Amino acid sequence: MPDVHNNHELQPTFTDVQRRVVFAETVTKDGVPVLSVDKQLPGGSSKRLLLLNKTDAQAAIRALERYLNHIYAQELNGINASLSPADMLEIFGADDDED
Repeated sequence: MPDVHNNHELQPTFTDVQRRVVFAETVTKDGVPVLSVDKQLPGGSSKRLLLLNKTDAQAAIRALERYLNHIYAQELNGINASLSPADMLEIFGADDDED
């Protein structure tokens, strides 16, 4: 079976803190599905950031849940509740890997 990889004519999955446009989509090779997480490069091409199987995706979910629990606890205490995307970009900087 040929590789199946959707193009990025779809809407981005999200834009991260460093303002990278990120796409997450299921791709299949030889009948095996994986989650491909790519960033959009200038000019419209993309660069793969992650390629996750089910176990990897479950580990990512756990890491995201820990992060969200931490952030929600901080927000309940009034910490970092009002940082805008511009504030976050100033703190963490732009993508260093502009391939």
